[in-house]
Amino acid sequence: MRAIAQLWLLPSRQMPLLGVLAHLLWLTAIGCLVWITPHADGAALGAGVLAMGSWFWHLGLATTLRGACQPETFLLPAFRRRLAAFGLLDAVTWVGLPALLALALGVPHVPLGGALLLLAAVMGFAMGVERWVSLLFWPLLVLAGWMPGLAAAIVQDALHSPLTLPLLLLLALLLLRLALHPMLRVVDRPADTSPLEGLSLGRSASADTAPRRSALGRRFEGWFDAIAQQAMERALARYRERPSAARRRTLVRRLLLPHDNAAAIGLRITVMAVFATLYVVVALHRKHFNATVVGAYAVLIALARFPQIGRGMQRMRPNLADLYLTLAPATRAEYQQTLADALLVLVPIGTVTALAYTVLGIVLTHAAQPGLMLLVTLVVATGGGLVALAVHLIGPQNTVGRQLVNAAVLIGTMATYWAGVWLVGALGYVFGGGLLALLTLGFGLGTWLAAQREYRRRAPLFDAPLA
Repeated sequence: MRAIAQLWLLPSRQMPLLGVLAHLLWLTAIGCLVWITPHADGAALGAGVLAMGSWFWHLGLATTLRGACQPETFLLPAFRRRLAAFGLLDAVTWVGLPALLALALGVPHVPLGGALLLLAAVMGFAMGVERWVSLLFWPLLVLAGWMPGLAAAIVQDALHSPLTLPLLLLLALLLLRLALHPMLRVVDRPADTSPLEGLSLGRSASADTAPRRSALGRRFEGWFDAIAQQAMERALARYRERPSAARRRTLVRRLLLPHDNAAAIGLRITVMAVFATLYVVVALHRKHFNATVVGAYAVLIALARFPQIGRGMQRMRPNLADLYLTLAPATRAEYQQTLADALLVLVPIGTVTALAYTVLGIVLTHAAQPGLMLLVTLVVATGGGLVALAVHLIGPQNTVGRQLVNAAVLIGTMATYWAGVWLVGALGYVFGGGLLALLTLGFGLGTWLAAQREYRRRAPLFDAPLA
């Protein structure tokens, strides 16, 4: 029982707010079922609250168990049996007890309600293990938003169909099988990847957790890794052909930022554009949609890369010792300047990315002021990128500090974007855009130059970060 209790406490220890919130929702749902009369109304309200709490809890539970189910963990005595006992206890808590209580109170449709609760729990668990599972349910939500009358009719027919219950149970079983298969499979740990790689597929999310990737994710990774290898080989060949300081910086960039070459950036923008196009066409094609907000989203997407700098450079400290010995700089400041110059390329990359997404948004939403959106996005993405790179390069080393700094940068950048939209709209492209560029780019360049001086002054660190 001690091992089962530890598994139960694992999500609450790693995410205390989630543990408190989920169990408060469980108590609230039981209270609604017992105290609200008639009990059918209380059960309807309680089922919704319980389903929401169960989804959140099992999403966090899957995230923590995915990190705990490492190859070496399965060497523990009877680990699989205790994991199965914990799963049974969890199902009894979130599905069995509420269903038995509802059955004792005479609530109608208890088997169907229990099946829906089980499906909500399994959905949360599956999405925590395999993120792409959420894409399976997204079309259903869009369809329900488009045709609420049809959705209501389907629900009413499903309540009286004898096939609904077995189909729900079968769907829950399939989702559970889909989630447990990669989690319980014992495989060798994959090769380490650069913490500064430009993918968002979960490969560098944790330094000590083997990621679980879908077949589609592995295919994308293969494409990007092949492009990165080719770019590195071309840069190395050019440097050997004619060594120069510029080609040396390119080599360092290819090493630190493997997925930030032209081909990989184009592929990343293309993949993102496909999903953004589907989302805008299907979900946001509305007559009163404010197209200007597309630029704000594009800037946020571009800035989402910079928090990786602080985490990645901290995790790469032991590996950077090899780079230091290879470069053999005359001074420590020269080595620090080389790293800063290599990372500076992320600013124009972020600007190009933001402009590409903005152009896509302009085309999809038929924006009335494309020039204003492009101008403001260009200025704000460049200035925001300089500030974000500066603060994440020399900012706090702890997780909370980095999150606070990132929140401040994002809030400030969004405020600057909307202020720029108003300024250009009020004063015109020349005066308004010029004033916006003077203030935003001046602040960004000043922040970056100050951060660069501070980074050059610091001594290189090669010790592994504390856990």
